[in-house]
Formats: sequence, C-alpha cells, structure tokens
Amino acid sequence: MRIVHAAHYSLTRDGTEFFNCEFKFHTGLCQAGHYVYPFSINDRARANIFGSKNFGKGFANQCLLACCKNVEPDLLLLGHAQYIKPETLRTLRQSHPRMKIALWYVDPVYPPHDYDHLFPKLPYLDALFVTTGGEHLDQFRKTTCRVAFIPNPADSNLERLNLDEDHSKKEYDLVYIGSDKNRPQRRAFLEELARKLDGLRLGFAACMDQPPVWGQAKDQLLRKSLMALNLSDRNDIALYSSDRLVQLTGNGLCTFSDSASGLQALYEPDREMVFFDSLDDLVVKAKRLAQRPEEACAIGRAGRIKTHQYYSGKAIGDFMCKFTFNGTLAEFAWPQ
Repeated sequence: MRIVHAAHYSLTRDGTEFFNCEFKFHTGLCQAGHYVYPFSINDRARANIFGSKNFGKGFANQCLLACCKNVEPDLLLLGHAQYIKPETLRTLRQSHPRMKIALWYVDPVYPPHDYDHLFPKLPYLDALFVTTGGEHLDQFRKTTCRVAFIPNPADSNLERLNLDEDHSKKEYDLVYIGSDKNRPQRRAFLEELARKLDGLRLGFAACMDQPPVWGQAKDQLLRKSLMALNLSDRNDIALYSSDRLVQLTGNGLCTFSDSASGLQALYEPDREMVFFDSLDDLVVKAKRLAQRPEEACAIGRAGRIKTHQYYSGKAIGDFMCKFTFNGTLAEFAWPQ
C-alpha cells in the first residue's frame, strides 16, 4: 500500500529519540512491503517564527491535508496526533473516501493522563490501536471505529545488543531507567528496593537523583547490566507497559515486571521474563538471579527471541494494516 504515517518523528532532536515507536512502525511497514511517507506533526507545527506547537497547529493540519492530496495514500496512519483536529479528519474523509484512517497510541489511557483528544477523532477513524488491553479499551467502543490492543514494537536494528551472550564484566546486577519526578510512590518503591538490595550493584537513570540518559548513553548503561526492572506508574493495567519493555527484553536483558500487569499473556514466566507479586518477591528473585548469571542470561535470551519473533515493528505494522482492512489475524500472537 501507499501509506502516510503522520506522527512525531522528532526530527529536530538530532537522534536522541531514535528508538521511539514511530521509527519502528515506519521501518516495519516498509519491511512489510509498503511505501511509507513520513509526516512529522510536531515538527511541522513548530515551523513558525516562535517555534510554538500551539501557534502552528493550524498550519500542521493544512500541511497534512496537502500531504494526503499529493501522496493519495491507501492508509493514513496517525501516531498520537494530539495536534490533528477532528475537522481535518472529516475533511479527509470527504476528499479521500477510499482512504482508511487509523491511529496508534502508546501512552496510558487511564486518569490522570490526558488522552481526551482521542474521543472526538473516533467517528473519523477506521481503527484505533492502544498498548493497553482489557476493560480500558471499552471506553473507545462508542462508534464504528474498531479498537485493538497492540504490543510495543521492537526493531532488530535498534534493539541489537544481545546482552544475554556474555554475563562477564557487568558493572550492575540490576538497572532501572525511568523518571521519578512527581512520582512519590515510584520514588518510595525504588528507595525501599535499594535498601533491601543493599548487597547488589544497582544502576539508576532519571531517578534516585541520577541524570537521564539518551541515545547511545542509554545503550551503554544497558550494556553494563545483567538484569533490568520494568516499572510503570501503575502496574495493574492490563497488558500496559511503556516501550521500556521491548528496549530491555529486545536487547536480551533479564527483565522483571509486576505480575499484576498480565504481561504473562505475552511472555512466559520464569523462562522469558521474571514476574514479581510484591517488592519483597522482587528482592528475593533479584538476589537469586544475581547469584546465577547464567540463568539470568538464559531468561534474557528467551525474552529477546520472543520479542523479535512476535513483537517486531513489522509484525505489529502488518497487524494494524490487516485489522484496519478487515484481513485475517490468525498469524499474530496477541489478537485473542
């Protein structure tokens, strides 16, 4: 197909966000055989003398109309698209009646997160894809728009470290990369974890008074670690995780996740990922695997294979296309 992919490509960030989902979906769709034209919504909105996205929203919407007129796509795939107006989608419906419109969203869809901009768009969408499952999808079933869960995408050219191949020369037993700013519960959890894992070598970034890491600096931190923690603001949301999950598993790190997320539906417990029921359970399992690095690497290896085999940008991009166009879904690992 011919696809216009309108998302936040972060073209002005000079590669610090090269691992973001829009690039993985773009590459995956190309790998699946489609032509994909990148339309960077936020960069287009900032293209004004003030560099203001709010000031440039109208311009970005006009540019998207022109882009679809010039490219004449079979599918307009939107990523988040906070600055794209429902009126723009209505106009595109009228001017391109054969074009399908779908939107992917990889942020949380529960309060207090702001996702209200999705609802006015639903009447003009053929499909909505969210990295949350279960009852939280029900709120979007109010129109003819079809709704589906998708996993976060991996890319073998981005998640390519294969950290399960060698457990020697590790500086950290366990790392966590994620902000604790304005997150007192996360901060308290990490502080208690650090206290109870006093004998282990812990690495933190963007939390516990440590600076954030981006780009290659982030990869370098992962290289130094045997295991990693996947922690969200809420860990009881069905199948939800940030893309931190595939950045860890896709690179072959033995990854710990809260069992309340239900991610056991995607990864086999204790073979492809380690799930914990409480902080104390996490402490026990982290200490045990720190003493058994071969076993930790075996879990990391199995998780890496699962991630790249089933949750690649190509697989998820192919799923989004087939779901939008009512194709068969039997080949995918998660539609049930």
